[in-house]
Parts: sequence; structure tokens; C-alpha cells
Amino acid sequence: MKKLAALATTALSLSLLLGGCTQSTETESLAAGWISGPCSEDKPGVTLATDYQGEVSVRCALDFKGSGWELFEAVGMKVRGTAKYPEAFACQIDELPANAPCNDSAGAYWGYYLGADEAWGYASTGASDQFSKCGSWEGWVYMETEKTVSNLPKPTTFTCK
Repeated sequence: MKKLAALATTALSLSLLLGGCTQSTETESLAAGWISGPCSEDKPGVTLATDYQGEVSVRCALDFKGSGWELFEAVGMKVRGTAKYPEAFACQIDELPANAPCNDSAGAYWGYYLGADEAWGYASTGASDQFSKCGSWEGWVYMETEKTVSNLPKPTTFTCK
């Protein structure tokens, strides 16, 4: 009977521990200043969307002020620049593509886009020169060829209060 009680206590403790893991990840991201999904008038900030070979990630940096390059850290993502432009052109985002040489050679690259009027436009500046505004969207698409199709969601910009 004592073994059964001990086993039940252990199972309950493990269940509580594992059950808290899911919530702690969400709580940690919120404590870090970002949420999964787009920003909104109720949750103001800057939205960052990435598209790597059709896998899309959308995160909101709550109350963010900074450059497009700093936006990655604000949403809990890692970015690595190229050798020549270490804080302007993304070579890897969250370590993708894994085999990228990051030596400024021609070929596939991460295209940088800005959302406006529910559409995406190719950015005319590097991310480190882009001042991110509350209510705006920024997007990155891994461009393997000139025919790469973007899967970024339609940007729904809004004005912050």
C-alpha cells in the first residue's frame, strides 16, 4: 500500500511538472515581451513574419521600439548576417538554412519585406536601417530562386493609441 501511495504521489508530481511546461513556455515568451501571432490594437507592437520553404512563423513584439534587425531578438528569434553585411542582410534566421555559408556569395537569400495597405513590398533599406513602427509588419522570405512564392500572411496594419 505504501508503494502504491508513493507511486501515485510521483505520478501526480510528474503530471503537474509536465503540465506546467507548456504554460511556462507561453509565460516565458510573454515575459520576454512577445507573443505568438500578429499584433493588434489590443496587443500593440510590431509583427514579424518569416517564411522558410512554406513554413511560416508570425510573432508580435509587444510595445517594440527599435530597428528591423533588433526585432528578431524582441520576438525570441536568432538572426545571423552575412560576412559583408552582418546587421543588414540575413543569412540565417533561427539557424535556417542550416548549411548557409554566409559569405556573401550569390544564390539563395532571405528577402526583406515591409507590410503596408494589406500588401507586402520589398524593403528598400537593410533591416538595421529600418525603424520599426508600432502597428507595422515586417517579413522575411527565403528566396531559393526568383520564382519563390511568398506564403507570408496578409499584413493587417493598424494605428497604435
